[in-house]
Amino acid sequence: MTQPRAQYIERRLQLLELEAELQRATLAATIAQWEQKRLLNWASGAGRIALRALSSPRIRWLLLAALWRRWFRRGR
Repeated sequence: MTQPRAQYIERRLQLLELEAELQRATLAATIAQWEQKRLLNWASGAGRIALRALSSPRIRWLLLAALWRRWFRRGR
């Protein structure tokens, strides 16, 4: 193998290693974003469930009754 060919192969290998490192960093950042979005999706889903539950008059009444009972119990 000639000297220029060996230098070309070495340079190409270095570029491929840099590209692989960049792809690993990009993948790690993407996965971190997905995990953050999953957390946000979970929180928004829990919020939607809570709002749906509170939109029911029976649930609102039970919650108010429980709070009312605790409030008057502490007053005594």
